[in-house]
Amino acid sequence: MSALLSDRRWLIALFASCAAALSALLLLGAAGWLLAATAVAGAAGFGLVAPALLIRVLAVFRIGGKYTERLVGHAAALQDQTAHRAVLFRRMAGDAETARSGWQLARADRLQHFLTDVDAVDFRRLRVVLPALGLAFCCFLALLVTVAAVPRSLFPLTVLASALTASSMVLAGRAARRRVRSATLRTLSGERMGLDLASLVSLQAQGQRHAAASQAAAGFRDAEALDRSAQSDLSLADALLGMAGPLCALIVLVTGVAENSLGTDALPVVLTAFIWLACGEVIAPFAKMRFADLEASRASRALDRYHDEHTHRAAIAGGDLVVQDAPLADPEGQPLGGRVSFTASQGKPVAIVGPSGCGKTSLLKRLAGWLAWSGGDHPLGTEDRARVSSHLSLHDAAILEGTLRDNLFTDAPEAEMMAVLVEMELADRAEALGGLLGHVGQSSLSLGEARRVALARAALATQPVILLDEPGEHLDADQAERVLKRLLSRLEDRTVVFVTHDERLAALGAQVVHLH
Repeated sequence: MSALLSDRRWLIALFASCAAALSALLLLGAAGWLLAATAVAGAAGFGLVAPALLIRVLAVFRIGGKYTERLVGHAAALQDQTAHRAVLFRRMAGDAETARSGWQLARADRLQHFLTDVDAVDFRRLRVVLPALGLAFCCFLALLVTVAAVPRSLFPLTVLASALTASSMVLAGRAARRRVRSATLRTLSGERMGLDLASLVSLQAQGQRHAAASQAAAGFRDAEALDRSAQSDLSLADALLGMAGPLCALIVLVTGVAENSLGTDALPVVLTAFIWLACGEVIAPFAKMRFADLEASRASRALDRYHDEHTHRAAIAGGDLVVQDAPLADPEGQPLGGRVSFTASQGKPVAIVGPSGCGKTSLLKRLAGWLAWSGGDHPLGTEDRARVSSHLSLHDAAILEGTLRDNLFTDAPEAEMMAVLVEMELADRAEALGGLLGHVGQSSLSLGEARRVALARAALATQPVILLDEPGEHLDADQAERVLKRLLSRLEDRTVVFVTHDERLAALGAQVVHLH
């Protein structure tokens, strides 16, 4: 709620939503007034012109309010999403377990669960809070009109509303629980299938291949059945809530008839009944709102692990990065026979040159805390501290399914993001995609474009230590030199280490270290 009050766009969206809701209530109420006035000629007191004109005016206000709420509300939600994701993704990358296993880049299933949770939390205000406030506003107005016009209908209306609300909440809760079980089943079945595939020869020899495959497939079938059941629960809740408007209107009309409110006295009753009928449009999505709220709560709990104390440690102040006689090893920790020493400092990037397989990339991953450090104390203090103090840009870094903005992992101003894209020679591609909000994925970018997106992330990173793995990979020689020059110029206030097999790029470093 505090975010709605602190961000002007959320306030505008809330005002527009309430204005659209009020217009919708009065629009249908005026329609009832017109019908009643037509039936009882002249009973409206203004003839038929006033309600007809009012209907047209309210229709315009309703459409304007809805469009304003959509445009401004979505803009506010996207801004919230950018700020939240930039912080959360950095914390996820710095988490010990995810960094150690590298699932941010290699485990598509884990990454998809993470992104689904982030999406649920990001859009809670748009999908739950804003509609809930609009619903409360409409019901409050309807109750005020009911108290003034047909007060005796309040009791049956309260009973009906309580029954429908309780039923929809139970159904939405059950749907949410089934969806969680479905996701868990899919994960377990996927892992089981992966293990079975890895053991295919052994299973075949034991005659268990068919049984193992059937067991894994059964898990997926059970997950699909749970998804269908969850959808059925939500559909039933929607059907019940869809009856709310007509039933409330019927209760008001029946109560009015029971009170003998006929003739000219029928107008307030009809107006109230049609207002409740209009409320049905706002009440109908309540089950989906409740489901989205439960999903967001579950996702928020799942993401709480990325708010641990170690993720809040301050990054190291800029200073020298001293690597002294560190042994070179492969990703499994097996020694490769060589050792390396160098000192990197702000504005004096170090280039590490060597053939494939000599341990260059593994060295960067150890400096970044992704792999265990061997040979004494870690140059950045500890592996935990290294993860939050450094940004590692791998030559094969993944491109996430989402917007170009999402893939830059930053909450920097749009002007700065666009300036970096220009420097990385991605401005034309960004324009073709539709700007920062254009959709990208691993298959929609060439290898060279994906590499430059990863370099743009490094340019926008806030960590004091920047580690670049083969910055010229998938780029032609001239473009690689241009892009790296601009990147190093932008990172003059950071400590930069980059590895390459290209002597031409290595010459851009203040110090060149050769590995053999």
